[in-house]
Amino acid sequence: MLDDKISPSSEVVDTTLNDGEVVLLHLESKMYYSLNPTGERIWRGLKEGVSLNEISQRLQDEFDVSEQDADRSVVDLVNELCEQKLALRHNGNI
Repeated sequence: MLDDKISPSSEVVDTTLNDGEVVLLHLESKMYYSLNPTGERIWRGLKEGVSLNEISQRLQDEFDVSEQDADRSVVDLVNELCEQKLALRHNGNI
């Protein structure tokens, strides 16, 4: 799973609110999705085109969490983002 290629959907815009919370809006469905600080870091990595492995490593470094916990956070959120069509899983090269 951490080797999958994931990118944000072109149908999604994000914004940071005054309190630092990041909100995603799917333009077609009009669905809003709020991200906690961990989710925001994962989303930022996806926007930067960073591998899921690298995103997990960044979480480990920034939040001082275990590799297993960071990997689980990345996989769980990416799966949810893909299910909600906020991000896209690519087969092969992007």
